[in-house]
Amino acid sequence: MDFKPLIPPSPTRPSGVNFSSATAFFTALHGNFSLSTLLLIGAAFQTLLALLPIPKTYALSPALTLLVLRLTHTMLITYNIIPNPYLKGRIPKKSTAQVMDRNGNFAGPGKEKVAILLLGAKSNHPLGIFAPDFSYVGGLLRKMTKELENDPTQDSGFLGQTSVQRTDANGAIEFILISYWRSIEDVHKYAHGPAHREAWKWWESTLKHHDYIGFMHEVYEADKGMWEGVYINFQPTLLGKTTYLKKDGELVGGEVKEKWISPLLDANRGALRSSARRRGLLDDKKLVGDMFKENAYVAEF
Repeated sequence: MDFKPLIPPSPTRPSGVNFSSATAFFTALHGNFSLSTLLLIGAAFQTLLALLPIPKTYALSPALTLLVLRLTHTMLITYNIIPNPYLKGRIPKKSTAQVMDRNGNFAGPGKEKVAILLLGAKSNHPLGIFAPDFSYVGGLLRKMTKELENDPTQDSGFLGQTSVQRTDANGAIEFILISYWRSIEDVHKYAHGPAHREAWKWWESTLKHHDYIGFMHEVYEADKGMWEGVYINFQPTLLGKTTYLKKDGELVGGEVKEKWISPLLDANRGALRSSARRRGLLDDKKLVGDMFKENAYVAEF
């Protein structure tokens, strides 16, 4: 069976985490403030407007206008009058991410192992991302990400990464980078490289001054046939957002054009339909038949 990625190949490596984008900044800024703080900022702004020597109608109109616009926009989307922007980039069909081989080809389900690194930074400080030196931490993470994503050969074993942001029970903000690698050995090799050693050295030398800055990492390796996943109505994320350099592509004009391959494949039917098949194993036909009998995403067994 011929497997074709659901996303066309890219001539350049897509960035997994863009720290410099406006979206990333505003997401971090929004997460930096609690709901009560945001409400207080809005209330203070409204109070300042009310104190100005202008008609009260003008003072109240900005907040009311924005609220009406937001509600109108939501209702128009809800009743399918305008396109839903949240659906941009999603893949409606059932898909699965399969790690390609070192030449950027799909050798078959369950043929490759994968390592996962969770790398986190946290600000246990009332100023959150504006705490002293926390921006330097962000700079180190940006530097490491840039170095990994600009590897022209992908020989580092780094396959790609996704980031998540959360606020803990104390209100402290933390950022987690979830990256995928070919092996734990590749992770450890990078950990002893120049960019990570710079961050490591800075942390060790300044720890006593930064008891509010937290770091963490966890690393795992899943052997061949011991991992799988599916996505339905999701934009590319996590393992599905990794990319693979095609190293044996066609010769065009005397050179091989750079091509980055998505790992997302159709999982509606065939060899990638079930959990067992996505791991390169055989199905339990009775179990799979019962499970998929009423499943709209899967063809008849």
